Amino acid sequence: MAAGEDGWDPDDEAAPHGWPARRRRVLAWVAAIGAAVLVLAALAAWDDARRADAYERAVSVPGLLEPLDGPVHVTWRAAAASGEGSVVVADDTLVVVEQDSSGGSLVGHAAETGQHRWTTRVTGPPAATERAWLQCPSWRGARVSGLVLCTTDLAIPVYGDPAPGESVADGLEGLRVVAVDAATGRSVGSWTEKGDVAGFGRVDDDIVVAVTDPDGRTLVQRRAGRTGDVVWSYRSLQQLSGTLAIERASMELTDRVAVVRGAELVVLRLDDGEVVVAEARGQAVALVPFRDGFAAWTPARGGWMFDRDGEPVTALPAVPSSLAIDDESAQEVAILSTGVAVRGFEVATGNELWSLSTRATPQAVVDDTLLVADDGRWAAYDAHTGASLWSHELEAPAWPVLTDGSLVLTAVEDGDRVTLLARGLRDGAQRWQVSVPPQVTRLSAIGGLLVGRTDEGVVVLAP
Repeated sequence: MAAGEDGWDPDDEAAPHGWPARRRRVLAWVAAIGAAVLVLAALAAWDDARRADAYERAVSVPGLLEPLDGPVHVTWRAAAASGEGSVVVADDTLVVVEQDSSGGSLVGHAAETGQHRWTTRVTGPPAATERAWLQCPSWRGARVSGLVLCTTDLAIPVYGDPAPGESVADGLEGLRVVAVDAATGRSVGSWTEKGDVAGFGRVDDDIVVAVTDPDGRTLVQRRAGRTGDVVWSYRSLQQLSGTLAIERASMELTDRVAVVRGAELVVLRLDDGEVVVAEARGQAVALVPFRDGFAAWTPARGGWMFDRDGEPVTALPAVPSSLAIDDESAQEVAILSTGVAVRGFEVATGNELWSLSTRATPQAVVDDTLLVADDGRWAAYDAHTGASLWSHELEAPAWPVLTDGSLVLTAVEDGDRVTLLARGLRDGAQRWQVSVPPQVTRLSAIGGLLVGRTDEGVVVLAP
C-alpha cells in the first residue's frame, strides 16, 4: 500500500487521527478549484457567445458598431479619397478609393490590422472637363459580402481595354459598374447603364439604378452586380415634359423599397420589383420609405402609413422620421418630428403614445432606446414610453450617431480639442473617455468599424 506524505498509510488503522481530516480538506480544496475553473470556463464561453452575438448584430444592422469593450485608439490609418462611397467594408477587407491625376484605384486592407492586401486600378485619367468620381455604395455604410461593387461615370474610361462594342470615350451619359473580389482585388465583372442617372444603390449583391432614357421616361432596374443581368425592370408610362425641363428624376433607396420621383411618383419593392404605388408626379407633398412600405402626406388627406403591398395601415399627422439606425426593437412605434416636438404613435392604431417638447431630430432606435440630436447635443428616451433617460448638453461636433447597442459615444468640444465619452445606452453613465486625435475631423460607423476622417484619408479606431 502507498504511504501518505507523513509516512503513514492512510488505510492503516494505526495512522494518526488527523490524516482523514487533512484528506477531506485537500479534497474540498480540489473540488473548489475545479468548480472555480468550471465557472470561469462557463463565463468565458458566455462572454465569447455574447461577443459573437454582438458582432453579428453589428454587421447585420446598418450603422451599429462592433462591441466597444474599452477606450478606443487609432489602430491603423490609410490614404483615401474624400466623399461618399470612398470607404466600404467587404467581408473582412476594408476597401478605400484612391484618386489622383492618373485615375482611380481601389485598395484593400485587412479590416482588423490595416495590412495592405491589394491595389487595383479601376479608371484611367479623365479629361479635364470630366468629373473623376469613383465610389463603392453600401446602404448606411453596412458591411457587404466579399463582392465589391463600385460605380463611375460612363464618360470616364476604365483602366485597360473597353468591353466589346464599347467606345472608351463615347460621350454618353450613364453609369459603369465594376465588380471586384474583396479577397484578391481581382476584377470579376463590368457593365454599363446608359441615360441620365437619377440614382443608384446596392441591394445585396445587386445594383438598383434609375435613369431617364432619351424619350423622357424613367427606367428603374435591379441588375446583378457581377454581370449586369436584369433581375427586374420598371419603365414609367408617363414621360418628363422635355430635355430642357426643370424637373428631373430622383430615387431614394433603402434596403427594401425605392421611392422614385420621375415622370411618375412610384414606390417599388426591391425584392421583386413590384409596383406598390404609382401616381401623378407631385400629388404627394411628402413620400418617404418606411420599413417594408412607405409613408405619404398630402394636403387633402394628411399623413398615412402603407404596408409593402401599398395598403393603408394608419393615419399620422406627418411622415415618420428617417432613422440612421433602426434595429426594429420598437417596431410597433412610429416616431416623427414636427420641428417643435418628437412624437411616438402606435403603428397599429395611430394613437399617440407620447410627445416630447424638443427641436432635436430623431437619429436612432436601438435596444428600445430612442436617440435624438440637436447640433451635437444628444439625449436618450425610452422608445415605447417617451420617458427621459439621459441628456448630453455640452458643445460638440455634429457627428453621426455612434453606438454598439450597449454604449453611445458622444463628443465634447473644447477649443481645438475633442474628447469622446462612452455612455451607457440606457443609463447615460460614463464608462470611459479618450481624446480624439487632432487630425480627425469626423467619426462614423462603417461596416461595424469606428472610422475617422482626416485630410489625408481614414483612421480606424478600436479598443
